[in-house]
Amino acid sequence: MASALQHVAWESCPVEPTRDPVLESYARRRQGILAPAIPYFAAVPWLARAVIDLRPEYGLLMHVDDSLADLVTLVVSQENSCRYCYAAVRMLFWAKGVGKPQLERIEQDLSSATLGTRTNAAVTFGRAQSRGGPASARAAREALRREGFSEEEIKEIAYVVAETDFSNRAHTFAAIPAQPLEELPYRWHMGVLRPLLKRLLFRQRARGRPAPIQDVSSYPYANLVEAYAGSPIAPALRGVLDAMWASPHLTLRCKLLMLAVIAHGLACETSAMDVGRALEREGVNRSMLAQVLAHLDAPELGKEERLLVRFARETIRYEPSAIQQSAHALRRFLSGPQLLEAVGVTAMANGLCRLGAIVGEQP
Repeated sequence: MASALQHVAWESCPVEPTRDPVLESYARRRQGILAPAIPYFAAVPWLARAVIDLRPEYGLLMHVDDSLADLVTLVVSQENSCRYCYAAVRMLFWAKGVGKPQLERIEQDLSSATLGTRTNAAVTFGRAQSRGGPASARAAREALRREGFSEEEIKEIAYVVAETDFSNRAHTFAAIPAQPLEELPYRWHMGVLRPLLKRLLFRQRARGRPAPIQDVSSYPYANLVEAYAGSPIAPALRGVLDAMWASPHLTLRCKLLMLAVIAHGLACETSAMDVGRALEREGVNRSMLAQVLAHLDAPELGKEERLLVRFARETIRYEPSAIQQSAHALRRFLSGPQLLEAVGVTAMANGLCRLGAIVGEQP
Protein backbone atom coordinates (compact mmCIF):
# COMPACT_ATOMS: atom_id res chain seq x y z
CA MET A 1 0.00 0.00 0.00
CA ALA A 2 1.51 3.28 -1.09
CA SER A 3 1.99 5.98 1.50
CA ALA A 4 0.36 9.34 0.91
CA LEU A 5 3.84 10.89 1.17
CA GLN A 6 5.84 8.55 -1.06
CA HIS A 7 5.76 11.18 -3.80
CA VAL A 8 7.74 13.58 -1.56
CA ALA A 9 11.32 13.91 -2.82
CA TRP A 10 13.79 12.65 -0.21
CA GLU A 11 17.57 13.07 -0.38
CA SER A 12 20.24 10.75 1.00
CA CYS A 13 21.26 11.02 4.64
CA PRO A 14 24.33 13.28 5.10
CA VAL A 15 25.69 11.25 8.06
CA GLU A 16 26.56 7.60 8.55
CA PRO A 17 24.85 5.51 11.24
CA THR A 18 26.88 4.80 14.39
CA ARG A 19 26.48 1.70 16.53
CA ASP A 20 26.15 2.38 20.25
CA PRO A 21 25.20 -0.78 22.19
CA VAL A 22 24.30 1.13 25.37
CA LEU A 23 22.02 3.53 23.52
CA GLU A 24 20.46 0.74 21.48
CA SER A 25 19.72 -1.24 24.63
CA TYR A 26 18.12 1.87 26.14
CA ALA A 27 15.94 2.35 23.05
CA ARG A 28 14.73 -1.25 23.13
CA ARG A 29 14.00 -1.02 26.84
CA ARG A 30 11.99 2.21 26.45
CA GLN A 31 10.22 1.52 23.15
CA GLY A 32 10.24 -2.25 22.71
CA ILE A 33 12.25 -2.10 19.47
CA LEU A 34 15.24 -0.25 18.06
CA ALA A 35 13.86 2.40 15.73
CA PRO A 36 15.89 2.53 12.48
CA ALA A 37 16.68 6.23 13.05
CA ILE A 38 18.52 5.80 16.36
CA PRO A 39 21.92 4.78 14.89
CA TYR A 40 21.82 7.85 12.63
CA PHE A 41 21.40 10.12 15.67
CA ALA A 42 23.74 8.19 17.97
CA ALA A 43 26.75 10.51 17.50
CA VAL A 44 24.79 13.18 19.41
CA PRO A 45 23.41 11.32 22.44
CA TRP A 46 21.00 14.03 23.63
CA LEU A 47 19.27 14.04 20.24
CA ALA A 48 19.06 10.25 20.04
CA ARG A 49 17.56 10.13 23.53
CA ALA A 50 15.21 13.04 22.82
CA VAL A 51 13.45 11.19 20.00
CA ILE A 52 12.86 8.40 22.55
CA ASP A 53 12.24 10.23 25.81
CA LEU A 54 9.86 12.89 24.48
CA ARG A 55 7.44 10.44 22.86
CA PRO A 56 4.07 11.11 24.53
CA GLU A 57 2.80 7.53 24.52
CA TYR A 58 5.53 6.29 26.86
CA GLY A 59 4.09 7.54 30.11
CA LEU A 60 3.82 11.27 29.41
CA LEU A 61 0.06 11.70 28.88
CA MET A 62 -2.28 11.77 31.87
CA HIS A 63 -5.45 13.22 30.28
CA VAL A 64 -5.49 12.65 26.51
CA ASP A 65 -6.17 9.22 25.07
CA ASP A 66 -3.36 7.59 23.09
CA SER A 67 -5.66 6.97 20.11
CA LEU A 68 -6.36 10.69 19.77
CA ALA A 69 -2.66 11.48 20.18
CA ASP A 70 -1.85 8.98 17.40
CA LEU A 71 -4.29 10.72 15.03
CA VAL A 72 -2.81 14.13 15.83
CA THR A 73 0.68 12.74 15.24
CA LEU A 74 -0.43 11.28 11.91
CA VAL A 75 -1.94 14.52 10.63
CA VAL A 76 0.96 16.72 11.80
CA SER A 77 3.49 14.35 10.21
CA GLN A 78 1.52 14.57 6.97
CA GLU A 79 1.34 18.35 7.32
CA ASN A 80 5.15 18.50 7.69
CA SER A 81 5.71 16.01 4.84
CA CYS A 82 7.91 13.83 7.04
CA ARG A 83 7.99 10.55 5.18
CA TYR A 84 9.84 8.76 7.98
CA CYS A 85 7.51 9.77 10.85
CA TYR A 86 4.40 9.35 8.74
CA ALA A 87 5.48 5.80 7.84
CA ALA A 88 6.22 5.07 11.51
CA VAL A 89 2.73 6.16 12.63
CA ARG A 90 1.09 4.22 9.81
CA MET A 91 3.01 1.14 10.94
CA LEU A 92 1.54 1.57 14.43
CA PHE A 93 -1.96 1.53 12.95
CA TRP A 94 -1.01 -1.54 10.89
CA ALA A 95 0.36 -3.32 13.97
CA LYS A 96 -2.94 -2.63 15.79
CA GLY A 97 -4.70 -4.56 13.01
CA VAL A 98 -5.92 -1.62 10.93
CA GLY A 99 -6.14 -2.92 7.37
CA LYS A 100 -5.59 -1.10 4.10
CA PRO A 101 -9.25 -0.01 3.58
CA GLN A 102 -9.54 1.19 7.19
CA LEU A 103 -6.29 3.15 7.07
CA GLU A 104 -7.25 4.78 3.78
CA ARG A 105 -10.60 5.71 5.34
CA ILE A 106 -8.86 7.24 8.36
CA GLU A 107 -6.60 9.29 6.09
CA GLN A 108 -9.60 10.47 4.07
CA ASP A 109 -11.48 11.36 7.25
CA LEU A 110 -8.54 13.44 8.45
CA SER A 111 -8.93 15.53 5.32
CA SER A 112 -12.74 15.64 5.19
CA ALA A 113 -13.58 16.48 8.83
CA THR A 114 -15.85 13.46 9.43
CA LEU A 115 -14.24 12.05 12.56
CA GLY A 116 -16.60 13.66 15.06
CA THR A 117 -16.51 17.17 16.42
CA ARG A 118 -14.07 16.59 19.29
CA THR A 119 -11.58 14.68 17.15
CA ASN A 120 -11.95 17.20 14.33
CA ALA A 121 -11.22 20.02 16.77
CA ALA A 122 -8.04 18.30 17.97
CA VAL A 123 -6.87 17.57 14.42
CA THR A 124 -7.62 21.14 13.30
CA PHE A 125 -5.70 22.46 16.29
CA GLY A 126 -2.73 20.22 15.41
CA ARG A 127 -2.65 21.53 11.86
CA ALA A 128 -2.96 25.13 13.01
CA GLN A 129 -0.22 24.95 15.63
CA SER A 130 2.15 23.20 13.24
CA ARG A 131 1.35 25.08 10.04
CA GLY A 132 0.56 28.62 11.09
CA GLY A 133 2.36 28.86 14.39
CA PRO A 134 1.05 30.68 17.45
CA ALA A 135 -1.39 33.06 15.78
CA SER A 136 -3.29 30.31 13.94
CA ALA A 137 -3.35 27.97 16.93
CA ARG A 138 -5.00 30.50 19.25
CA ALA A 139 -8.27 30.41 17.31
CA ALA A 140 -8.13 26.62 17.03
CA ARG A 141 -7.59 26.40 20.79
CA GLU A 142 -10.91 28.18 21.34
CA ALA A 143 -12.58 25.44 19.29
CA LEU A 144 -11.09 22.85 21.65
CA ARG A 145 -12.57 24.69 24.61
CA ARG A 146 -15.98 24.84 22.95
CA GLU A 147 -15.84 21.06 22.48
CA GLY A 148 -15.29 20.61 26.20
CA PHE A 149 -11.55 19.92 26.32
CA SER A 150 -10.08 20.83 29.69
CA GLU A 151 -7.05 23.10 29.95
CA GLU A 152 -4.92 20.10 30.94
CA GLU A 153 -6.09 18.20 27.86
CA ILE A 154 -5.32 21.20 25.65
CA LYS A 155 -1.83 21.45 27.10
CA GLU A 156 -1.22 17.76 26.38
CA ILE A 157 -2.52 18.04 22.80
CA ALA A 158 -0.28 21.08 22.31
CA TYR A 159 2.65 19.02 23.61
CA VAL A 160 1.86 16.17 21.19
CA VAL A 161 1.91 18.64 18.30
CA ALA A 162 5.16 20.26 19.48
CA GLU A 163 6.87 16.89 19.96
CA THR A 164 5.72 15.80 16.51
CA ASP A 165 7.02 19.05 15.00
CA PHE A 166 10.37 18.36 16.69
CA SER A 167 10.49 14.73 15.58
CA ASN A 168 9.35 15.51 12.02
CA ARG A 169 12.06 18.10 11.59
CA ALA A 170 14.81 16.01 13.16
CA HIS A 171 14.08 13.06 10.86
CA THR A 172 13.46 15.23 7.79
CA PHE A 173 16.47 17.54 8.13
CA ALA A 174 18.75 14.54 8.61
CA ALA A 175 17.01 12.72 5.72
CA ILE A 176 16.67 9.53 7.74
CA PRO A 177 15.94 6.77 5.17
CA ALA A 178 12.17 6.39 4.95
CA GLN A 179 11.60 3.84 2.22
CA PRO A 180 12.51 0.72 4.26
CA LEU A 181 10.00 1.73 6.93
CA GLU A 182 7.34 2.52 4.32
CA GLU A 183 7.72 -0.91 2.76
CA LEU A 184 8.19 -2.99 5.91
CA PRO A 185 4.53 -3.73 6.80
CA TYR A 186 3.83 -5.02 3.28
CA ARG A 187 6.65 -7.54 2.96
CA TRP A 188 5.37 -11.09 2.72
CA HIS A 189 6.74 -12.28 6.08
CA MET A 190 5.40 -9.36 8.12
CA GLY A 191 1.90 -10.81 8.20
CA VAL A 192 3.23 -13.66 10.34
CA LEU A 193 5.23 -11.30 12.55
CA ARG A 194 2.44 -8.74 13.07
CA PRO A 195 1.27 -10.12 16.47
CA LEU A 196 4.83 -10.11 17.79
CA LEU A 197 5.47 -6.60 16.49
CA LYS A 198 2.25 -5.40 18.10
CA ARG A 199 3.37 -6.75 21.48
CA LEU A 200 6.79 -5.14 21.11
CA LEU A 201 5.42 -1.75 20.04
CA PHE A 202 2.61 -1.48 22.57
CA ARG A 203 3.85 -3.23 25.70
CA GLN A 204 5.77 -0.12 26.79
CA ARG A 205 2.83 2.25 26.37
CA ALA A 206 1.59 3.58 29.68
CA ARG A 207 -0.51 6.34 31.17
CA GLY A 208 1.42 9.13 32.83
CA ARG A 209 1.58 9.69 36.57
CA PRO A 210 2.20 12.94 38.44
CA ALA A 211 5.92 13.69 38.51
CA PRO A 212 7.50 16.53 40.51
CA ILE A 213 10.50 18.50 39.25
CA GLN A 214 13.17 19.59 41.69
CA ASP A 215 14.45 22.75 40.08
CA VAL A 216 14.44 24.38 36.67
CA SER A 217 17.32 25.63 34.57
CA SER A 218 17.59 29.37 33.97
CA TYR A 219 18.10 28.87 30.24
CA PRO A 220 15.36 29.50 27.63
CA TYR A 221 12.21 27.36 27.70
CA ALA A 222 12.35 26.94 31.47
CA ASN A 223 8.89 28.56 31.47
CA LEU A 224 7.55 25.65 29.41
CA VAL A 225 8.95 23.13 31.85
CA GLU A 226 7.27 25.03 34.69
CA ALA A 227 4.00 25.18 32.73
CA TYR A 228 3.87 21.38 32.87
CA ALA A 229 4.70 21.17 36.58
CA GLY A 230 3.13 18.06 38.07
CA SER A 231 3.01 16.32 34.69
CA PRO A 232 5.60 13.72 33.62
CA ILE A 233 6.16 15.95 30.58
CA ALA A 234 8.06 18.44 32.77
CA PRO A 235 10.98 16.22 33.90
CA ALA A 236 11.22 14.62 30.43
CA LEU A 237 11.45 18.03 28.78
CA ARG A 238 13.82 19.39 31.38
CA GLY A 239 16.20 16.42 30.98
CA VAL A 240 16.37 16.83 27.20
CA LEU A 241 16.87 20.59 27.36
CA ASP A 242 19.62 20.34 30.00
CA ALA A 243 21.42 17.78 27.84
CA MET A 244 21.01 19.96 24.75
CA TRP A 245 22.54 23.00 26.46
CA ALA A 246 25.44 20.92 27.82
CA SER A 247 26.28 19.14 24.56
CA PRO A 248 29.72 20.20 23.25
CA HIS A 249 29.39 19.99 19.47
CA LEU A 250 28.20 23.58 19.01
CA THR A 251 28.85 26.52 21.30
CA LEU A 252 26.09 27.75 23.56
CA ARG A 253 26.17 31.11 21.76
CA CYS A 254 25.67 29.43 18.40
CA LYS A 255 22.70 27.42 19.70
CA LEU A 256 21.12 30.54 21.17
CA LEU A 257 21.57 32.50 17.94
CA MET A 258 19.75 29.76 16.01
CA LEU A 259 16.96 29.79 18.59
CA ALA A 260 16.71 33.58 18.37
CA VAL A 261 16.27 33.46 14.60
CA ILE A 262 13.50 30.86 14.86
CA ALA A 263 11.71 32.67 17.71
CA HIS A 264 11.84 35.88 15.67
CA GLY A 265 10.55 34.14 12.55
CA LEU A 266 7.62 32.63 14.45
CA ALA A 267 6.87 35.84 16.35
CA CYS A 268 7.16 34.01 19.67
CA GLU A 269 7.80 36.91 22.00
CA THR A 270 8.27 34.81 25.15
CA SER A 271 10.97 32.67 23.57
CA ALA A 272 12.60 35.71 21.97
CA MET A 273 12.91 37.48 25.33
CA ASP A 274 14.33 34.40 27.05
CA VAL A 275 16.86 33.83 24.29
CA GLY A 276 17.80 37.52 24.21
CA ARG A 277 18.61 37.52 27.92
CA ALA A 278 20.67 34.34 27.57
CA LEU A 279 22.57 35.82 24.62
CA GLU A 280 23.41 38.92 26.69
CA ARG A 281 25.02 36.60 29.24
CA GLU A 282 27.06 35.17 26.36
CA GLY A 283 28.29 38.62 25.33
CA VAL A 284 25.87 39.31 22.46
CA ASN A 285 24.55 42.85 22.78
CA ARG A 286 21.20 44.05 21.45
CA SER A 287 22.73 45.78 18.46
CA MET A 288 24.47 42.63 17.27
CA LEU A 289 21.35 40.52 17.84
CA ALA A 290 19.20 42.99 15.91
CA GLN A 291 21.59 42.80 12.98
CA VAL A 292 21.54 39.00 13.02
CA LEU A 293 17.74 38.93 13.09
CA ALA A 294 17.41 41.48 10.31
CA HIS A 295 20.17 40.26 7.99
CA LEU A 296 21.14 36.76 9.22
CA ASP A 297 24.65 38.16 9.54
CA ALA A 298 26.85 40.40 11.66
CA PRO A 299 30.57 41.21 11.63
CA GLU A 300 31.03 39.46 14.97
CA LEU A 301 29.74 36.09 13.73
CA GLY A 302 32.12 33.21 13.20
CA LYS A 303 31.95 31.07 10.09
CA GLU A 304 29.88 28.30 11.71
CA GLU A 305 27.49 30.80 13.27
CA ARG A 306 26.99 32.58 9.95
CA LEU A 307 26.13 29.30 8.22
CA LEU A 308 23.86 28.06 10.98
CA VAL A 309 21.73 31.17 11.52
CA ARG A 310 20.87 31.02 7.83
CA PHE A 311 20.06 27.32 8.13
CA ALA A 312 17.89 28.07 11.17
CA ARG A 313 15.80 30.53 9.17
CA GLU A 314 15.21 27.89 6.48
CA THR A 315 13.85 25.41 9.02
CA ILE A 316 10.74 27.41 9.96
CA ARG A 317 8.93 26.54 6.73
CA TYR A 318 10.57 24.27 4.21
CA GLU A 319 10.30 21.70 1.46
CA PRO A 320 11.94 18.40 2.56
CA SER A 321 14.27 18.01 -0.40
CA ALA A 322 15.41 21.65 -0.27
CA ILE A 323 16.21 21.59 3.46
CA GLN A 324 17.98 18.25 3.04
CA GLN A 325 20.12 19.74 0.31
CA SER A 326 20.97 22.58 2.69
CA ALA A 327 22.02 20.02 5.29
CA HIS A 328 24.25 18.34 2.71
CA ALA A 329 25.82 21.71 1.93
CA LEU A 330 26.49 22.30 5.64
CA ARG A 331 28.11 18.89 5.94
CA ARG A 332 30.99 20.13 3.80
CA PHE A 333 31.91 22.59 6.57
CA LEU A 334 30.72 20.80 9.71
CA SER A 335 31.52 17.48 11.29
CA GLY A 336 28.77 14.87 11.48
CA PRO A 337 28.06 15.57 15.18
CA GLN A 338 28.01 19.32 14.55
CA LEU A 339 25.46 18.91 11.77
CA LEU A 340 23.31 16.59 13.87
CA GLU A 341 23.41 19.01 16.78
CA ALA A 342 22.29 21.81 14.46
CA VAL A 343 19.46 19.57 13.24
CA GLY A 344 18.42 18.81 16.82
CA VAL A 345 18.59 22.41 18.06
CA THR A 346 16.60 23.84 15.16
CA ALA A 347 14.05 21.02 15.37
CA MET A 348 13.62 21.61 19.10
CA ALA A 349 13.31 25.36 18.68
CA ASN A 350 10.60 25.01 16.05
CA GLY A 351 8.54 22.70 18.24
CA LEU A 352 8.93 24.68 21.44
CA CYS A 353 8.37 28.11 19.91
CA ARG A 354 5.07 26.89 18.50
CA LEU A 355 4.21 25.44 21.90
CA GLY A 356 5.25 28.46 23.95
CA ALA A 357 2.63 30.89 22.77
CA ILE A 358 -0.13 28.34 23.41
CA VAL A 359 0.90 27.06 26.81
CA GLY A 360 2.07 30.45 28.03
CA GLU A 361 -1.43 31.86 27.58
CA GLN A 362 -3.27 29.20 29.53
CA PRO A 363 -5.50 30.83 32.17
